[in-house]
Amino acid sequence: HRNSSSDDGNSALRLTSGFLHRELPVRIGQTIIGLRENPSPYGIRRVRPFKALMDNYTDDLALLVDRTPAPDSPEADAQFVDALRKLKARCKGNMRLLAQGLRELSWAINSQDPRIVPEFLRPDAQRRRSAPAAAGHYYSSTMAYPDLSAPMAYLAPSGKMEMTDPAKWSAPADGSGEPQAPAVPQAWAPNRVCSEFCDEASCHNPRLWISEGTQQCAENQTRRFFDWLYSMNLGTQLLVEDHVAILDYGHSLVQIIQPLEIASRAAHDASLVCERHYGFPAPVVKIIAPKPAVTTTYVPHYLYSMLFQLVKNALRATVEHHRGRRGSMPVVKLIMSSGDEDVAFKISDEGGGIPLSQVDAIWSYLKTTWDPADGAKRNTLSSITFMQRASDLPLFGEGDGLPMVRQIARYFGGDVDLVSMEGVGTDAYLHLSRSRNATESSLDLHTLLEPAVPVPGSAPKSSASTLA
Repeated sequence: HRNSSSDDGNSALRLTSGFLHRELPVRIGQTIIGLRENPSPYGIRRVRPFKALMDNYTDDLALLVDRTPAPDSPEADAQFVDALRKLKARCKGNMRLLAQGLRELSWAINSQDPRIVPEFLRPDAQRRRSAPAAAGHYYSSTMAYPDLSAPMAYLAPSGKMEMTDPAKWSAPADGSGEPQAPAVPQAWAPNRVCSEFCDEASCHNPRLWISEGTQQCAENQTRRFFDWLYSMNLGTQLLVEDHVAILDYGHSLVQIIQPLEIASRAAHDASLVCERHYGFPAPVVKIIAPKPAVTTTYVPHYLYSMLFQLVKNALRATVEHHRGRRGSMPVVKLIMSSGDEDVAFKISDEGGGIPLSQVDAIWSYLKTTWDPADGAKRNTLSSITFMQRASDLPLFGEGDGLPMVRQIARYFGGDVDLVSMEGVGTDAYLHLSRSRNATESSLDLHTLLEPAVPVPGSAPKSSASTLA
């Protein structure tokens, strides 16, 4: 630490500065490559905030590589710290651009913007391709041999979506027009586009079927990409802000905290947001903690942000489900427990629950109630906003709240899960890892972009790096 009376603190800071000078350009460069390569089938780079985000990252990379010398002297170290302060000021803006970009991307997908949504993902194209084909082609009843007479989209090695030529797949060999044995599928390089039975990273089917599963595949690929992108931004922001905090305040952002104190403040602020939105008192948030004095190691404002979002969702569900009823509304329970491996929170509401068919959708970055007309009012990412500003946020419409909450939890070795009973309510579980040596939980860029089908002889890559 900076306030150390010996030279050990300064030596540690010099080592950290040298590490950041090497690491930050790598992280920012990987983020630029990820956005440029775009494993999602949607035209992400045509969305205005993502274009601005690319420009910001390019400027950040030029600042570190071209205009900031290695911090190997007091003068150079001062220049490097100045560069870090500029990056810190821009980090929050980048996160807001990312959040706004997701909302605009969701809007473009919902409105079927042809600049953003490729033809094979538009409903009219799917109906056209699902129409009965001409007689004389082989129709298979097994998954091993799909209908080869229909054009199928696939991701070519060039990175572009292309359509197969049905004539090369299933034309009758004898010209008689009679169905023949299924043709051997045309070979192409393995890619990340998969069938309707997409199982995220474990899916090994390179085909893209024109069906409802096509949409699910596109959703899975897009979610996986933004999980990675958010994790990269979180890691970069945490490294920059932690170093600046040590210089300015003499301590790291990672602190020994009392989770119950933070949970109480998050619940209070979420209640204020709910009350201001609806114009009447919010449901009571009852906090239950068998071990109220428990402590753990965490970044305080990230814990606050996650709990604020979860409680805010529970309050909204409760009010919407019980609006118009006489008497007081059911309470929202916030329960904290502590074990050997983690500190856990359970936020329980009686807000009517979520239908089973919609549970997966709550983790989607592309489902939002945002409207472009309200964009100026909703340009703040609630799940990473600092504590003093959270009570000024809108009750809903951010769209990226729950996916972001889960990414923060997973980044620090924990997780978020939901259990819902339609007609009754939802229980949200937040787990915080108690390990003091948690590793960064994020996909490697090569893993994100490499083919889904394993290449023979290739070994899996890992990008886990230890956080202080």
